[in-house]
Amino acid sequence: MSCPETRPHPVQTQRLITLHERLFESAEARPDAVALIAGDDIWTYGRLARHVRRLSQGPRAQGLKPGDRIALHLTNKPETVIAYYACMLTGVIAVPLNNRLTRAELEPQLRRLQVSLYLGQSDLYGAIAGVDGSILDAGRRFLVDGLSQGTGAKAWSELIEHQEDEVRRAPAHVDEPALLLSTSGTTGEPKFVTHTQRTVCAITQACQAVASRPYDVALIATPMMHGAGLVTVLATLAINGICVLLDRFDPAAALDLIERHRCTLLIWLPFMYAAAIAVQIAQPRNVTSLGTCLVAGDTTPRNLQEEFLRVFGVRMRNVLAMSESVGTFTYGFDIGPVCRAVDMNRVRLVDPEGNTVKRGEAGELLLRGPNMFVGYWHGPGHIDDTRKDGWWATGDVLRQDEAGDFWYVARKKNLIVRGGSNISPVEVEDALLVHRGVREAAIVGVPDAVLGQRVIGFVELTEAATQVEEVLLDLSTRVASYKMPERLIVVDKLSRNSLGKVDRARLKSIGEHLDSWHAT
Repeated sequence: MSCPETRPHPVQTQRLITLHERLFESAEARPDAVALIAGDDIWTYGRLARHVRRLSQGPRAQGLKPGDRIALHLTNKPETVIAYYACMLTGVIAVPLNNRLTRAELEPQLRRLQVSLYLGQSDLYGAIAGVDGSILDAGRRFLVDGLSQGTGAKAWSELIEHQEDEVRRAPAHVDEPALLLSTSGTTGEPKFVTHTQRTVCAITQACQAVASRPYDVALIATPMMHGAGLVTVLATLAINGICVLLDRFDPAAALDLIERHRCTLLIWLPFMYAAAIAVQIAQPRNVTSLGTCLVAGDTTPRNLQEEFLRVFGVRMRNVLAMSESVGTFTYGFDIGPVCRAVDMNRVRLVDPEGNTVKRGEAGELLLRGPNMFVGYWHGPGHIDDTRKDGWWATGDVLRQDEAGDFWYVARKKNLIVRGGSNISPVEVEDALLVHRGVREAAIVGVPDAVLGQRVIGFVELTEAATQVEEVLLDLSTRVASYKMPERLIVVDKLSRNSLGKVDRARLKSIGEHLDSWHAT
């Protein structure tokens, strides 16, 4: 699947065909073809395009202009898809808000963003209702479900009351900010990753090449407020596919939808696959339509991949992606935390001095390419482009084997250095998960005056009868002694951040406050 570049890209002179223009073309060519399925509500391409044009009139009527920000605070609904496309059409910047955040977390973000309009829904609005009007204009808050009574917010119908706009003007802002994706912010204030219409188009084109089967029927169960869910929708609709929307993830509901609509594509987080496996074992559905099952967002244990293959009959494939860069990697061919670069001219692994490392050696991942973000948004007209000579340092440490596969080692900040030896948390976690009594595991390093760092482990157990000593004994046969956790702590559930990833910062904090270092 590699397609190496042999020469630099020529200067592009052809006008960019944007995603909303592709949508309108599809609506003209196949107006009755199904685009979205939300429960029993079927949206054709013609219907979707009409609502995009109608919604685009709302912000204009409210006085918004290109470059203004619209906060989107929604679950996986047809209105969410409409809102993203309408933002592209009008040139305003779409800013999805994390649905799991509280008012205390959202208010500082809204203050930084200086949003001009809020589009949300009644069951999420409680986190916004008390935000001061000086931060978010009380007269520019709209709810898509129309349940505005008693909230002070207005109904979505007021935004789409205008007639369909038949004028399709070519966008003049394809290289201006179009989308701001928030990072998880587990180590401080979240960053706003800035994409333009050009970079988003490049991302969707790259993602279409990753699937082993076309994006013909994609189940959208990851939130469209984050990159994975949004990109899957855009990539699917760009090639006239069907998006089956699951408002919020529920494994039983997801399996029912796969069976009912013969879904072919999933892009989920590891914990979602784990939940689906358990439900499928308890009550099997017909899932033979599945062709591409991608896992992103966190490291994936080998035993989870093997179990998914056994239960679903199709491989779960790792892809490495982040808000800043999607589509640089496709999946590898072996089970494990492995992926492959689509174009090796856009990938480097370097040592701390910036020198390219040898095959088999770990190095920090640097990326470049047209699918890269343009910088971190700090305010209108202020974008911090952190790339150097076109290369962006990801902060991820990987190694490339002789076959060309990339293996994830750790986040640079999570790599444990104990007594001068590097320890990959992922390696130790995978070794822990081999034990039948361990459901999930996380390894962190905590400061130590003598060794620099010590290793602490956290595990969820499948059975209460499982003994920690037994798990550690098994682990000692799989990893070197210097990689062994000095303490293994049993928890009911591993802490997760707002993006559903294991919250290593929280676990480190717990580890730093332990009063004993012996393995228990």
